[in-house]
Amino acid sequence: MSLVAIKRRAEAVKYEGETFAKLDLRSMKAFGASFKSCLFTECQFDLADLRTAKFVDCSFLKCSMKLVNFAMATLEDCAFVTCDLEQASFMGGYFRATLFSECRMAYGETMFQDATVKGRLEFSDCNLHGSSLDFREVEPGSLKVMGCNLWSVKISLGCAFWNGLFDDREIRQFVALIARVSQDDRLKEIAGEQYGVVSRAMDGRKSPEQTPILQSMEL
Repeated sequence: MSLVAIKRRAEAVKYEGETFAKLDLRSMKAFGASFKSCLFTECQFDLADLRTAKFVDCSFLKCSMKLVNFAMATLEDCAFVTCDLEQASFMGGYFRATLFSECRMAYGETMFQDATVKGRLEFSDCNLHGSSLDFREVEPGSLKVMGCNLWSVKISLGCAFWNGLFDDREIRQFVALIARVSQDDRLKEIAGEQYGVVSRAMDGRKSPEQTPILQSMEL
């Protein structure tokens, strides 16, 4: 049966090896659903209820997923590429070998709150501005964050976060924040140009050529 035809009563449905293209799945009720080896491309999921759903070996390409509720969902060997996940929630979810690439994931107050990461969870060139990265448990070395906007993210400064891997720019931004508070010249030197970027952002000033972090803050 077509997924669109049953989207209002798709609880506990099971699909395997299916391709879903350009479907309107907004407000879909799929509590406890199961998808294996499925591809979703250019689908609309806004406001869908996917609590406790399970996704294994699934890919989401250019999908609109605003305010989707993935609470307590399981995602294994999955990829989200160029998706809009603004204000989505994976609260309490379980992740293994999952990639988010070039996704908008801003303002998710419970985005990854209390989530568990085993294996790998990678963010590449994503906008996580203002979202929660307050994981419950992260296996050492499993979290990888590269080229992302982490301005105003909510985190707990514990092992769950700092056991992750970050690129040079993000590390220097973290150092710049500490340097800004401490005014330690050694830390300013380590932060390099990112000290100026962070200072301008915190002061609310813009240079003639806006820096990437300030541009991303306006998205």
